[in-house]
Amino acid sequence: GAQVALVDICAESEGSAFCEELSSSTARHVAVYLRADLRDTKEIERMIQWADEQFGHVDVLVNNAGIASPNMLYDGESAERISMMLQVNLLAPIEAMRQFAQYIREGEESGRRGVVVNMASMGGVMPNRGGEVYGAAKAALIHITRASAALAPLVRVSAVAPYYVNTPMVLNNPKLKNNSTVYPALMLSVDQVCDATIRCIEDTRAAGKIFALIGTWTYAPMWLFDFAALHIKILAAWSLLTLTIYRLLGIARN
Repeated sequence: GAQVALVDICAESEGSAFCEELSSSTARHVAVYLRADLRDTKEIERMIQWADEQFGHVDVLVNNAGIASPNMLYDGESAERISMMLQVNLLAPIEAMRQFAQYIREGEESGRRGVVVNMASMGGVMPNRGGEVYGAAKAALIHITRASAALAPLVRVSAVAPYYVNTPMVLNNPKLKNNSTVYPALMLSVDQVCDATIRCIEDTRAAGKIFALIGTWTYAPMWLFDFAALHIKILAAWSLLTLTIYRLLGIARN
């Protein structure tokens, strides 16, 4: 039921075509697209102003833009790529949150309220080799989400922390290919993440909370950040036990 202002670095033609696809399934114009580079703070400011001009007000900010690297930090990674990951995955959402909170404050007297959902990652909860910089950015995003709880009820900030999601960024990453632990046990669909994001928007008690999504374990029930590490250890132990049993059965059949 929402009207959505989509922002990405993809070409205008690609974004506009997607908006037409979304709008064609409804009886009204529900989606507009803006091409922007979120590494530029002026572009972020323009994004919020543009969305307000399109629909008259902005109620929800979803910080979903993110990039990863196919390279290993200590083997082939570049300073330029590291900087880009930090800019897109951390600095851009922080600046967007700051400017969105200012925008909401400007309309506070008229009863304006806002919601922010940050797309974090389980990589920001549990460090892993190959995802050092990406995980560090997401860990910082988790921290600032929790620290922003005091903005409620004016602006309610929460975050979704998926494990691996079935997107090109994951599927095309050579560090994850042929990884039997990731596929399919820990893989989430895009729809599962979208559903969790909508639940965060609707949940009036979610301020400052981080919700973890792991494999087929979805929002119902969602795991609070404080129990996420324990959940991962249990899941890892269960996966190893299951794999061992399968291998033993395979040997017995042979």
